Amino acid sequence: MARLIAGTGRTQTRMGDVPNFAEGLYELAADTFAWLVPNGSWGETNLGLVRCGDQSVLIDTCWDLHFMREMLSHAAPILKVAPVRHVINTHADGDHCWGNQLFADKAITATHASAAQMHRHPPAQLRALKWGSALFQRLPVGNIDALGRYMGDMLRPYRFKGVTVQAPNQTFSGTTTIDVNGVVLRLIEVGPAHTDGDCIVHVPEREVVYTGDILFVGVTPVAWAGPVAQIVSALRQVQSLHAKVIVPGHGPLATLADVQLQIDYWDWLQSTLQPLAQRGISPHRASRACLQSKAFRESAFARWLAPERLFTSACTLYREWGLDTSGMGGPLGTLDHFRKQASLAALAVR
Repeated sequence: MARLIAGTGRTQTRMGDVPNFAEGLYELAADTFAWLVPNGSWGETNLGLVRCGDQSVLIDTCWDLHFMREMLSHAAPILKVAPVRHVINTHADGDHCWGNQLFADKAITATHASAAQMHRHPPAQLRALKWGSALFQRLPVGNIDALGRYMGDMLRPYRFKGVTVQAPNQTFSGTTTIDVNGVVLRLIEVGPAHTDGDCIVHVPEREVVYTGDILFVGVTPVAWAGPVAQIVSALRQVQSLHAKVIVPGHGPLATLADVQLQIDYWDWLQSTLQPLAQRGISPHRASRACLQSKAFRESAFARWLAPERLFTSACTLYREWGLDTSGMGGPLGTLDHFRKQASLAALAVR
């Protein structure tokens, strides 16, 4: 049974919601920990910490340095006797790797594909977007104001000033192991899936697996890269490990039922979207139809945070099916994508 050993005591999440679980450092097994952040929305990222004698392995880092330092301060009693010597990034999303710069002199490991992707969206982009979101909110035309509110709410808790990307200095493909004082961590590449280079981290002797963003609990998952079938395959790999504790990238600790429920979500999404796509309905309109359907509203998925993320996954599936989702390219295309996603946020069911 996981137990909270160092909590922040916050009565609101970073997004201003009532927390579904306490934020802080949990002991999962002997010398094995997770930093869990409610409720698992944007940047509310879970981390792993594995003590291996006189040194520790950190699994993922935070979106900004402020929250990274906060986690380290709560883990100080462990880190004083077993400082972090190794960092593993499960993938290249900034909320799982932008705290790397605090460990630039340590061994930082990720897949080759993650390392290649890590500089794709630099912190300067989010600094500009955070600044611009206030301006967008004053433009009530074409859902620009909705975009401003959506991005402003997403980025408000985070401080990107001074953040630089520290890429991994050790990379791998396939499967590798890290042995630290006799404690073996298995790194299993399962991407491209959520991103180009996802991996999961299994600690067999402690019966714990850290999934990164292959798995979300209580939060709508998203396929940035795909193929979606590879996400499902990765989830089945998580099931096959028979770990006693499953730490998702976002949300509370997972059960095997949570893993299966996410598999069910991907199956439902593909079977619901494909007929719409074949009729030439755009990803945006098809996403709206999915979110407004009786099947969705009566499902467990409707209670997950950020259901509008379905739109990003719909675009990924359309590309997989060889359908054109191109619009504006570059930064304007990204803004247009999130403008459409923001317009779907009002359909959220709680």
